Formats: sequence, structure tokens, C-alpha cells
Amino acid sequence: MCSRCSNKAKQWWSIGISALICVLALVFGVAWPLIVRSETEKLLLLQPGSQVFENWKEPPVPMYLEIYLWNWTNTEDYRSDGYKPRLEQLGPYTFREIHERVDLQWNDDFTLSFYQKRIWHYEPQLSTGDLENDIVISINPILLTVGFATKDNPLQSWLDLMINASPHVIDSPFYVVRAKEILFEGHDDYFLESLLYIVEQAPEIIGDVELPPFDKFGWFYERNESKTYDGKFTVGTGVDAFETMGMMHLWNNVRQTVFYRGECGLVHGSTGEIWPPFQEYYNTNVTVFSPDICSSMSLEFDGDFSLHGVDGFKWKGNERPFDNGHRYIETECQCTAPKEECPVLAPGVLDVSRCKWGAPATVSYPHFYLADQTYRDAVDGMNPDKEQHEFVLALEPHTGVPLTVKAQLQVNLMVKQYGLTLLEGIPDVMLPILWFRQRADLSEELANDIKLLLILPDIGMYIGIGLGVVGAICLGLALYFSLIIWRTDKSV
Repeated sequence: MCSRCSNKAKQWWSIGISALICVLALVFGVAWPLIVRSETEKLLLLQPGSQVFENWKEPPVPMYLEIYLWNWTNTEDYRSDGYKPRLEQLGPYTFREIHERVDLQWNDDFTLSFYQKRIWHYEPQLSTGDLENDIVISINPILLTVGFATKDNPLQSWLDLMINASPHVIDSPFYVVRAKEILFEGHDDYFLESLLYIVEQAPEIIGDVELPPFDKFGWFYERNESKTYDGKFTVGTGVDAFETMGMMHLWNNVRQTVFYRGECGLVHGSTGEIWPPFQEYYNTNVTVFSPDICSSMSLEFDGDFSLHGVDGFKWKGNERPFDNGHRYIETECQCTAPKEECPVLAPGVLDVSRCKWGAPATVSYPHFYLADQTYRDAVDGMNPDKEQHEFVLALEPHTGVPLTVKAQLQVNLMVKQYGLTLLEGIPDVMLPILWFRQRADLSEELANDIKLLLILPDIGMYIGIGLGVVGAICLGLALYFSLIIWRTDKSV
């Protein structure tokens, strides 16, 4: 305070400065959080230049795909009495997974359309086993698919005759292949080649039998770096409303798929990598759309979660996604048989045959975790474990950033004779073929960025409180001096 000012000036200066401090306290306490919220919203929307968009386009978090193969070890006596398949788990064969979004199209309805490339690089140091040389024995999926697709078709007798008359083309119901062939490289299947040739020359002979559009067979054959395999996605950007960000609007330009009836065929949920920010996620379920099953999965809220000091919530896969209408009436539409015949499958597996070119395929949790006991009893080698086989997702709710993802599913084949001579005596089982775990964890570096973003509103509040205390003290002193000390105007 100036020593040469009049007492009147001192009064005005002291009260003015105190009031200014109080106003600054109010600005930091009220306006600062609003400013931070506004700037944070710009970072978290899916739009060009935002941090979320850049992280979504080139994810900074390492992602891995771990694949386990089921090796059928006792195929030599499969026609004996009391026979049960004995399965041996091989792997994991671990791959670094990279996602690239291409052909981006910003739409007028605040949505974004794109294709997704998934790129896998083998990581031998993170793997168990030898991808190059491990031998895997399993059922021939092409033979099984043909039998399944023609089981009620007059064409089956002709196809069966062709198979039996061509032992050089196929002479066994089993595949004996190397791990790399059954996964990404593909296996030369002469039976498949013959069928594709017939389709090319005389498609009416095969009729409605749907074949994979590949010249080899592998569960991930021609998927590596494919732009179109996962389909075309259309998701909300969040510009119109936060709750739409990252949520599926369309898949392959449709809102309703042909693979399931009613709600089960509805395209909805997140793609799993970006989620709406500023949402009340507590004690609510979330939904993930997966092109691998041509459907959505609802995950159950499972409490609190923390990673690298960032707190969030966790969700898990429960019995509901693969229930088939046994315990949850809304899952009845998962059944692909005529409605009056449903449910066909016991709970615990999802029929994905229409999604996978007519193959008699199902999806479950690994080792038939949470599935009906009959599935596990039909084969040897199943050891379901919650810690190892549970489907898990955790999010930080303020930013919508995933903290951890452990998405794991098992591919099975419905093995039956299906009227084919070559499959005679084959056991009637739900046969596990492989299971995979897709995992990613928030890095410590990104966790530190999130923690800073989360405390920014509090920093303003604490500064506001501090300035408010200082301002109140200054105002009190100003009033004291003005009323007691500077009552008379004594200029110096």
C-alpha cells in the first residue's frame, strides 16, 4: 500500500484489491472447471485434430493376440465304444496386433464410416511352442461344413458319392497340419479346391452350399492386413451428443444383420476401443459389438478397478451373451433354427454358423467357462478357470479410456456324422478348435496424462479456495483498517 496516499485512497485501494482477489477466487472456483471441461471436450470427441481421434487412428497402447489351439490326440480309435475326444492345449502363439482405420468418411449425421485393417506380427519370445513346426490334429472343417449344409438336401448323396470315389482328394475326416497353416498361412485342402472348381464350372450342382471364398483353409487365412474382412463400420463421433461417441450405428451399411432375429441382430454397442466420456457408468452394463460373431455382447458391471493409479470400473462377461433363451428370455433370438424349435443348443455357446459361411461353428468362453456341464463332459481336457478365462473390460469413466481389455472367446465346431460316409462313427460333440485372448493395458505414460487431465478441475478449485481465503483475510483487514485506523483523512 502506498505510504504517501491519503487514508481515503488507502481505503479504496485495500478494499479494491481484496475484492479483486475474491473475484479471482470466484473465477478459478467456478469458471476454471467450465473452461477445463470445454477444452477437455474438444480433446475427447472423435473429430479431426482431437487427441482421441489421433489415439484411435494410431493406438498408442500395445495390443496382443494370444491363440491357443486344441490338438485332438486320440483320433486313431474314434469309432470305439465309449469313446471320448481327448484334447491337448497348444500355445499361446502370441501376435502383436495393430489396428489401422482406412477410407474414413465423415457423414452429415455426425457419424464416421471406415474400414479396419488388423495387422498381426508373430512374437516368438512371448509365445509357448513352435508356430512353424507344431503339429495339430483336428476335424476337417470343410468336410464338416459340407455335411452340415447338405444334411437336408438331395445333393448330399451326390456329394457323398463324390467324396467316397475320390480318396486321393480326401481320405480322412481329420486335418493333420502345422500350427502356422491352420492359423494364418492356410492349408492346401484338395477337397476345398475340388468344390471351388465345381462351383466355378457348374454352380447348380452344389446348390445353396456356401463355401469360404478362399483357395486354402486357415482360421485367420487372408485376414492379416485385410481391409474388408471385418466389414464397414459406422460410429457416432459424439459431436451431437457425448453418449453417441464410438457407438455403432451401422455395420456394412445396415442397422439390422441377417444372422439373428430381432434384437439379437441389431447393430449396437461400442467397438471396444473408444467409449463416450462423462458418462454415469456406475452399476450399469455395457455392450460391445464384435464382427467376429456378427453380433453384440452385453457385459455385466463388476465393481471398481484401478491401474497405475487411475481409478475406473470393470465389466465381465457373464452367462447372458451365450444363453440362447434358457435363463434370459431376450436371448432367445440367438437361436438360428425355426422359432418353434428353439432353444436348440444348451446354454454356454452361440451359434455363429450363418456368420461363418454356413460352417457348424459356435463361440463360447474358453474351456466352456460358464457353459452347460454337458459340453465339458463330452471331451477331455477342459479346465475352466475364472482368472484365466473370464472376459474383462475396464474403463475410466470421465474420459472413456479403456484401462484394460481381456477379450477371450473359443471357437467350436458341432461335430456329427451329418449323413456323410466319411464321418461315420464320429462322436456327436461340441468340439473346441481354438481359443484366443485379445489383451491390452493402459501404459503408465498414458495413465500419467489421464491423471493430469482428471486433476485439472481440482487445481482450479484449490487455487480458488486459496485465493478466497486470502481475499477474505485481506478484505477483513481492509475493513478493519478503514474503520479503525484510517478513519480520518491524513494526507502525508
